[in-house]
Amino acid sequence: GCMSHPDLAAEQRYVDRAYEHLERMRQVVAGAGDKVDGEVAQAAMDAWAARRLRTYEDAERGLCFGRLDVETMQRPLYIGRRWVHDEEQRQLVVNWQAPAARAFYTATPQDPHGVTLRRRFRTEGRRLLDIADEALDGSIVDGAAVGDFLLEELERTRDTRMRDIVATIQSDQYRLITHDPASTLVIQGGPGTGKTAVGLHRASWLLYTARDDLQHRGVLVVGPNRTFMEYVSHVLPALGEESVEQRAVGELVDGVVPELRDPPAVAELKADLRLAEVVRRAAELRLVSEPEELVLRLEGSFVSVRLREVRELLEAAREGGTTALARERFRMSLCAGSTRNTAACSG
Repeated sequence: GCMSHPDLAAEQRYVDRAYEHLERMRQVVAGAGDKVDGEVAQAAMDAWAARRLRTYEDAERGLCFGRLDVETMQRPLYIGRRWVHDEEQRQLVVNWQAPAARAFYTATPQDPHGVTLRRRFRTEGRRLLDIADEALDGSIVDGAAVGDFLLEELERTRDTRMRDIVATIQSDQYRLITHDPASTLVIQGGPGTGKTAVGLHRASWLLYTARDDLQHRGVLVVGPNRTFMEYVSHVLPALGEESVEQRAVGELVDGVVPELRDPPAVAELKADLRLAEVVRRAAELRLVSEPEELVLRLEGSFVSVRLREVRELLEAAREGGTTALARERFRMSLCAGSTRNTAACSG
């Protein structure tokens, strides 16, 4: 048989230790409900713990899938599906979304980000099967070829449920996953090109990166039908995310179950892109309102101006063009009009 990697036993010991601490972290969560007083607080804590515990179930998939040796760090950085620390809060495994893990996906021989060695683990549950090393000068140092590793991992992802792709994310996928959180991102591609996987991993990355913002607003994952949602619904919990709503289009409104099916000709018409413009116009027509007055806050008091007056002031201001000066004149006229109305009311 082929020789195993010389570091296999040492890395297995490290992974075993990480699993021990993951189990310790899991037990802390499991016992969280006992640490609070009051039935309501305990019920809330139990519900939170149940959701958190579900995220530990898939750790058997392989907690840790790689390691980075970085010039500026004394200890190697182990990359995995979730953060693991020891009793002293020292990190044993860095979760893949963390900025520290970025180089695992983006480092190249041309731009190594200070990485001297990228190591990939092939695992079966908790057991390390093999190691592939990639020196960032472009040479393979030892172990199986990295390409073979990636192909084997990709082959394993064909399953009855969609699996996460954190061990095999490529740099172009990573760029999409970590795209600016403040902007809209549209990912297009043919069937089987990984759109769904990238979208779900982006949701996980956003929940990690913008957690304070998204915890209040929430994240909604919408799929075309229930079967699809069953297939993809385990990816985010496996990545440690429990605060995501995942629904098929037909389940978006609680208590409403669609029962009618359109005839093929009608369904085809509804799928026509031109219908988007029709729907937009219809929505605009429904939104037409008939306001009577403009209410504004002036020096701590609410004052109002009749809409007829607003139109007259706007037309007068526009006669001089839409310059900053005209806008300021309009603003001043509005204030003067509202002050007159207030004086009339109080006089």
